Amino acid sequence: MQDLFSATGHVSIDQLTNWAAVSAREFYDGDLEVEDRNRADVRLEKGLSYPVSLTRLSARSDVAYRRGWPHIRTNKVGFRTIWFVRKGTLKIVRSQGNCDVHEGQMGIIDSSAPFHVKAMCDASGEYESYQLVVPGPMFLMHLQEADKLLRPVDLDTPQGEVVQSILSLLVRDGEKLSRRAAKPLAEGLLIALADHLEGQHADISRRQQLVAKRLSDIQNYILMNLTDPDLSFDRVAGNCGISPRYLCYVLKANRTSFSKLLWKNRLARARDLLLSPATRDYPIHEIAYMSGFKSAAHFSRMFKAAFGCPPRKFRKDDGQAPGSGESSTSPLALGGRVMGTA
Repeated sequence: MQDLFSATGHVSIDQLTNWAAVSAREFYDGDLEVEDRNRADVRLEKGLSYPVSLTRLSARSDVAYRRGWPHIRTNKVGFRTIWFVRKGTLKIVRSQGNCDVHEGQMGIIDSSAPFHVKAMCDASGEYESYQLVVPGPMFLMHLQEADKLLRPVDLDTPQGEVVQSILSLLVRDGEKLSRRAAKPLAEGLLIALADHLEGQHADISRRQQLVAKRLSDIQNYILMNLTDPDLSFDRVAGNCGISPRYLCYVLKANRTSFSKLLWKNRLARARDLLLSPATRDYPIHEIAYMSGFKSAAHFSRMFKAAFGCPPRKFRKDDGQAPGSGESSTSPLALGGRVMGTA
C-alpha cells in the first residue's frame, strides 16, 4: 500500500498541515486531533484510488478526526465513508446519534453532515481500520438509505465474510489492479455489503420498497396526465398523497428530477405519435399539444435537442437517428438513467 501520512513521536504543526492537505486530496476537509502530540504513532496508507478510495489507518496512540460546518461549507463532496474496524474501537459522534464500532464491525458516515470520530487502541495498544470512501451517486446506487444506519453492523455472518474477503482482496492487490478490473470488484464489494445489510436490517429494505412504490405512483400520475400542459410539481405531490418535500426526496433518491421525468415521457410520447400510422399526418403543432407542450416552437427545440433533428425531419426519415442509419428510441440529450422507470 502507498504511504500517505505517518507521524511518530512529536507531531509538528507542519505535519498537521500536511495531514490537512492529504485529507482534502484523498477524502474531504477535516482536522486531525492527536491526544498526546509528543507521543503520537499513526500511519495512513492507500490501497485503491478508483472507483472508490480504500485506505488503512493504523495507530498505537489514540487519534481523532473532526469535520465541521466550516469544512463542509468550503468542501461539499457528499462522499460516504464505510469504516471497517480490525483492531480497537472507533467512536462516532454526530448529531443524529453516537455509536462505538468495535473489532469485526463496520459503521457508515455521511461527509455532508458534521461528525467527530476517535480511533481508540485495544488492550494491546493497537488500532487498525480500513476506510472505504464512496462517491455519493455510487453509494446511492448500491446502498440507498444505508447511511441512515446509526449503529454498528456486525460482519460475523456468511454474507459478512464475503464482504471481508472482497475487502481483503482489494487491500492486498488494489495497487496492481487496472481501472477496468478495479471497478467491478469495488461494485461487487458494495453489492455484497447491500446483501448483508438486507439480511441484517430489514427496515432498510422496507424503506427502499416504500421509496420505489412512491416513485411508481409519481410516474403513473405523470403518465396519466401527460397531455396537461399545466401539470406541476405541487399538483403531482398533492394527488400522490405526499408533500412536495417528500416528492423531492423520492426523486433525488432515484437520481432524477421532476422535469426529467416529465420531459422524458412527453418527448417519448411525441416520438411515438410522429411515427404512428394513426397520427402520422397530424400537423406538428397538434403533436406538440397532444404531448403536453404549450407551443410548437418549444416542442421543436426540445425534440431537436433530444433526438438530434427537428420533429418534421424525424418523421420524414421514419425515426432514423441522424447519420447512424438506426432508429432513435430514447430522448438522447436528457442524460442519465431514471431508476424505477416502468
